[in-house]
Amino acid sequence: LALSMSMEELMAAGERVYLAACAACHMPNGEGIPGVFPALKGSPMALNDIPAHIDIVLNGKTGTAMQAFDKQLTLSEIAAVVTYERNAWGNNTGEMVQAKDVNDIATGQ
Repeated sequence: LALSMSMEELMAAGERVYLAACAACHMPNGEGIPGVFPALKGSPMALNDIPAHIDIVLNGKTGTAMQAFDKQLTLSEIAAVVTYERNAWGNNTGEMVQAKDVNDIATGQ
């Protein structure tokens, strides 16, 4: 388990995870399907609230199609895909999420 990855490593791994686990709903371009699956490109969650962003990937969102990925993806994969979503498609936050950040949210620290 890589506890700390570079931006380059996070983006490469994050793109792989995104295309495998997220793109079917949120689309490869991050624009989603209006009224069905929210866009991640330019979304307030992907631009602002890191803990909420990690939480929704870990735990999903009740009452929506957004499923929990805590049992399907590793801490490193979740860190990578959240980093990717925060820095792809012009989101360009420059923020990196690491496995420790995901673990902290997962364990309520």
